[in-house]
Amino acid sequence: MKRNCVNVLSVINSASNITTETINGRPHIVVRGVTPVVDDIVMNRKLYPAAEIEKSYKTLERNPMPLGHPKVDGKHISARDVQAVNEYHVGAWLQNVNHASGKVTGDMYVDRRYAEGTEKGKRLLTRLDDMAAGKNVEPIHISTGLLYSGIAANGESKGKKYDEIATNMNFDHVAVLLDEPGAGTPTEGVGIFVNADGSEQEIETVNLADSEKPDPQDPAFKSFFNQLKAFFSANSNSVEVEEETNPMKELITNALKAKGQEVEGKTDAELMDAYNQMVADDAKAKADADEKAKEEKAKKEKEEKDKKEKGTTVNSEAPEWFTPFADELKSLKNSLAVNADKEKGEKRTAVKEKFKMTDVAVNALDGEALNELYAQCATSHGLNGAFNHSDNKNSFSDMPE
Repeated sequence: MKRNCVNVLSVINSASNITTETINGRPHIVVRGVTPVVDDIVMNRKLYPAAEIEKSYKTLERNPMPLGHPKVDGKHISARDVQAVNEYHVGAWLQNVNHASGKVTGDMYVDRRYAEGTEKGKRLLTRLDDMAAGKNVEPIHISTGLLYSGIAANGESKGKKYDEIATNMNFDHVAVLLDEPGAGTPTEGVGIFVNADGSEQEIETVNLADSEKPDPQDPAFKSFFNQLKAFFSANSNSVEVEEETNPMKELITNALKAKGQEVEGKTDAELMDAYNQMVADDAKAKADADEKAKEEKAKKEKEEKDKKEKGTTVNSEAPEWFTPFADELKSLKNSLAVNADKEKGEKRTAVKEKFKMTDVAVNALDGEALNELYAQCATSHGLNGAFNHSDNKNSFSDMPE
């Protein structure tokens, strides 16, 4: 899979916590809370998913932070290249990277003694010292150089559409850009990156701040642009205005072509009408699909609920043919219970007579205790009246042989 290069612009602002620490006996400047990348951001119609950032953010740990993107013969190279270290390294690196609350943050460390040994390093120290002292509160810009594999996919994140997803990211460095403007232009930083094997590939530059700008594909933005275009068309015929609208016209024609629509020979108004109709059709199709999916989900849930209720009813109700057996079983259980109570009562009567116990004491007997005392009764008592010969005063041992 092809690997792409991108430089992501962000800033270190004056609110950053800048302190000094001693590491290995040497003074270091520490800038807390540097943010190289944020979750689910869409830049230049490419999505940088939180899940992919989670997989790769640790490659930022102890990444070098050179002053500017390293170049040799006008072409970008890895910050770990020997020439890059010799020409661009200022004793700075990123450490303590963490991925939380929707963004990646880390701490910038600068070895003051090392930085003082180069002109680039001295410039960085002066800038950081002025920021810490409040003399110069303008943000310092950084640019995170990374490689990624792109996967074609259409979607939307944070209100912005994308047609590619960045995966398998690997961070090479975080460049400090003292001479770059805040927003950056498409031409700044764009160039050729030379891999370790000598192969070349293009680099694009994107800005974290772009995530806050409107998406040209957003219907609300297009409506505003249409009104703006109509205003300029009605009030000016200058070449400058025409040049301003060309990028949007190109975007519209490309979108129509992607849908297989003919664009050749159509006026701007016709192209805009066709585009608006295409957007409306897409929105309707999406709404219809969502509604259908919602109905199918509701239908499925109802079927599952009905099936569950039906199963409960079937399990709780016995079949009609089993009713006589159930009645007979219930009668048998009642009869057994009556017989058990009768037998227990006869045993208690015998024990009471034998041991001269009170009603309270004998009624408290049950189970094994009752059975053991009953077994000690000299006279055998039957469990029903047919065998209860209470008029016989002789024990079994006194009966004739």
